[in-house]
Order: sequence, then C-alpha cells, then structure tokens
Amino acid sequence: MDPQVRGLLDMMAAASVNIPRMWELPAATARANADAGFAAFNAGAPEVARIEDRRIPGPAGEIPVKIIVPKGDGPFPLLVYIHGGGYVIGSPETHLKLCCELATGAGVAVVSVHYRLAPEFRPPAQQDDCVAAIRWAVEQAADFGADGSRFAVGGDSAGANLTAASCLRLRDEGGPAARLQLLIYGGFDFDMTKPSYAANGNGYILDRKSIEWFLEQYIPDGLPAGVRYVAPMDYGLHDLPPAFLQVGTLDPLLDDSLGYYAKLKVAGVPATLRIYEDMPHVFMQLSGFLGTAKRGVADACEALRTALAG
Repeated sequence: MDPQVRGLLDMMAAASVNIPRMWELPAATARANADAGFAAFNAGAPEVARIEDRRIPGPAGEIPVKIIVPKGDGPFPLLVYIHGGGYVIGSPETHLKLCCELATGAGVAVVSVHYRLAPEFRPPAQQDDCVAAIRWAVEQAADFGADGSRFAVGGDSAGANLTAASCLRLRDEGGPAARLQLLIYGGFDFDMTKPSYAANGNGYILDRKSIEWFLEQYIPDGLPAGVRYVAPMDYGLHDLPPAFLQVGTLDPLLDDSLGYYAKLKVAGVPATLRIYEDMPHVFMQLSGFLGTAKRGVADACEALRTALAG
C-alpha cells in the first residue's frame, strides 16, 4: 500500500479509538462531528479573489450556496459543485479547500450548493435543489464574474450521484446542457453486492456500515416509487454531457464508477475514467496528506479547462 495512505489510515484509526462511530449516532450529531472533522481537510486552501455566501431561490425555500471566484480577469467559466457526504452530512464549508483548488487550478468560478439533507428531507428534495441551483448559476453567472454559456457540473460521492441525476433531469427537462459532468467516486445504483463493496468495505475511510447507515437515512424503504434518477445507473444515458470520472482502487464505490463509465460509453457519451492506485474514498480532499490526491485534483482541473475552453 502507498505509505502515505497507510500512515493516514493508521493515524485515523488511532484517533477514532473510544469514539462512537457515525452509525451509532443521531444524524444531526453525526453531521456536526463530520463538519468539525472535515475542517482539518480545509487547511492550506489556495487564495482566491473572493468567497461569498448567498441564499438563492429554491423550490422549497432558499438554498445556501458558496461562490468562489479565482484571481484574474473574468468572466470565468462556471463550475456548479455538489458536495458529498452520503446525503446526510457535508456542506460547501466541508468542501471549501477542494472547491478553491478547482477554482484556481481550472480558472473557474465555483458555485457550491448546500442542498437539503436526509433524513430531514427525502428524494427528490436533493435533486430539486441541485437542478434549481444549476439553473440559477447559469442565469446569474454574470453577476459574479462568470460566463454561464460555459459551465460544468461536478460532485463527489453522493454529490457525484446528484451530478449525474441533475444532468439526466436537465436533458429531459429543457436544459441547460453542461459541457462536462465531473463525477468523483460516485455511487450510481446502490447495489452493494458488487465486489468492491466486499473488498474495500472495511478499513479504508468509507466502510460498508457507514454506507448502509447513509442509505437508511436517505432511502429507508429502498428506491422511492415515482422518483426518477435516484439511481442514475438504472436509466438510459444517451445524449448526456461528456463525463470525467475519478476513483481509487481502495474505494468501496470503485465498481460503481467502472459500471457507470461502461454504460456511458455504450450510450455514446464521451467519457474518461481515471483510476488511482491505493487511493481510498474522499482522497481528493486529502491533498494536504497524499501526493496522489494532488495529481487527482490536477487531473480534474485539466479536464475542466479542456471542456470549458473557448
């Protein structure tokens, strides 16, 4: 195993001794603990020109967003970012460093979306907020120095699922169409019988019990009847924006990315898959600890620059 990963996993295991695991806690407590824990991942965020918190109109009230504008002369291409956290935890604050890295590395203005979380809200609330935020960001881009005609949608983990679902909905509901969907170690169909769930489901940051707990909060009765795209893998993927997928070999969601990439290719969607040896879930947020994470962020920035040029 990569010695940096081994050291990080050992450090995290030692720090978690005698601390309740997430699935042993109420969702609100787990969320607060995660917010505090992720603060360490934000150290060393690159400088940007401006970070602004706003509340924008949504289908069920205001949606909080964090707008990150890089240094330089705009208008900048636009990235709407959807954070991960199993649909239960996480926020634009927990993903601030990663979004600043994408903003500076790709030269994009980022709108990071704080969609409604489970278990307080169930599908399609999360999708509804993300689609509304994408449309707002595209329409209002000039207001914060961006160019809404050149936009991408991206997210990690649960946020990658919601990115895929949002692109499907935008395809079927009149657009607008992104130039790229950035899908970072997403879960796309909740089939936990895949081999990577067994191989990587214990000891590599995201474990099987945590995934089961997240799904109990999000879809306790299974996929909800009448709510489309909760599992994007189950739908036709034709006529979608090009996709750039990233995942590590130690991630229980590895097979989700492999399967979604394969299905995108069959549907005729231009897609690129990058697999990172010995990387666990959330590695992209660990660029302060892992050299390969820096490479992953650089790869995402290159994909964004290429897709949004011109």
